[in-house]
Amino acid sequence: MLLAAGVGLLAAAGCGSGGHDGGRSTPHRESIIGRENRKPGSDAWQFWRHGYVAADDVVEQVKGYASATSVNHGEAITFYVSVAAPQAYTIDVYRLGWYGGLGGSLAIRLGPLAGQRQGECPVDAVTGLIACDWMPSAELAVPPAWVSGIYVAVVQTEARFAGFIPFVVRDDERSADFVYQQSVTTYQAYNDYPADGRRGKSLYGSSFGPPTIAGNPRAVAVSFDRPYAGDGAGQLFDWEIDFVRFLEREGYDVAYTTDLDTHARGERLLRSRAFLSVGHDEYWSAAMYDAIERARDRGVNLGFFGANAAYWQVRFEPSAAGAPDRIMVCYKDATLDPVQGAAATVQWRDPLVGRPEQVLIGIQYGGIIAGGRDGAYADYVVRDAGHWVYADTGLVDGDVIPGIVGYEADGFDPASPGPSARAGTVAFLSRSPFVSFSGSTFEAGSAVYQAPSGAWVFAAGTIGWSLGLDDFGDRAVPDRRLQQATRNVLDAFAAVH
Repeated sequence: MLLAAGVGLLAAAGCGSGGHDGGRSTPHRESIIGRENRKPGSDAWQFWRHGYVAADDVVEQVKGYASATSVNHGEAITFYVSVAAPQAYTIDVYRLGWYGGLGGSLAIRLGPLAGQRQGECPVDAVTGLIACDWMPSAELAVPPAWVSGIYVAVVQTEARFAGFIPFVVRDDERSADFVYQQSVTTYQAYNDYPADGRRGKSLYGSSFGPPTIAGNPRAVAVSFDRPYAGDGAGQLFDWEIDFVRFLEREGYDVAYTTDLDTHARGERLLRSRAFLSVGHDEYWSAAMYDAIERARDRGVNLGFFGANAAYWQVRFEPSAAGAPDRIMVCYKDATLDPVQGAAATVQWRDPLVGRPEQVLIGIQYGGIIAGGRDGAYADYVVRDAGHWVYADTGLVDGDVIPGIVGYEADGFDPASPGPSARAGTVAFLSRSPFVSFSGSTFEAGSAVYQAPSGAWVFAAGTIGWSLGLDDFGDRAVPDRRLQQATRNVLDAFAAVH
């Protein structure tokens, strides 16, 4: 096992990734994030641009996971790596951001290390839980100088296969305007590792292998002690990376956490002006819901730049080795769950729990777009264009922002209670026709309201909102009007004391 001390290395600038900067080549706000993004950048974290191939879940050329989803300054994180055949590999750790459009900055290289194949991860026949018990491969002590952010450990073998191990570096001593929560609980819920057609299990019917207590192949418990399927990034590059690049290009004062941090130390939200949930943030514990609701009620603004948030209630359990919160439990059926009542792992809107997400968010989940995750997204249709959210965008009612409504969307449900709000502050900002996967018609919509505490709550109503902010990825459709609306919301959040 290699112990890496706190020496950071900066990569030389590589090939540009063509990021759309909305007319700005450098961050325009002076903050710790703005200064960080003036460092030299590199696109080498995008290993596919540099002759490496993503490992698969059949051969498992190289796979890895970390001992924690986040780590504070001065703490250590352990990486567990398996390679299909004995060979040397390296671990390059990058902080993700803007960095002149290159998207990352190399923080440190570990290795070369001697790689070996680790054991197959056992499957619990009853719950479907897959938890690996691999030997540690490398340990990293996080230096105090590292700026809070989303980091990726890029594991690269001599045979030129590669994969990601994502983690967050926190800064628990610093108060920032914004707290960005990476939605790792949702990553794990959808993680079919190993997605080889015979073993892998997630909380979904896409799972493989024999039936569990659920009556089908899906698991009712998943572990963070295993890699993410495919390239190892979870859903990071689907609906979060474009928002992160936008935040950092603009230089907003932001600190990063994960949902597990909101679960374990939710009181830290009270030290920020705004909490940001981005993309797909579907799986919440009671402690998470309580912490976010309490933050709103004490004046912390909430930004839900996604959809389908707070849909399933989950519980966390320790690993077999005793590490806290390494297993996420979600039966999705109260008759299966050994814990009954309000703590049952069912939908938040289920009468057993009685906390529909609309009460907090202002709108709630309505459906999956026809064609599903890989289908075409619908257009965003503007409503109430005179609202301050749309200031300086040039938008008028009926204008369209193409291709950002999907793959799941929210809207106002008149059958559910709405949020407690100051009179006259609830506004519905879009009316976007949406044909669901089942063929029914649904009207997706975004919304904003002001809570009695003075906190603003904005809800985008679409997982794809971030796709209009930057051009990373095949689905991205950057739109200057949506960028300006996002600035308006974030600037209003930062201005509220």
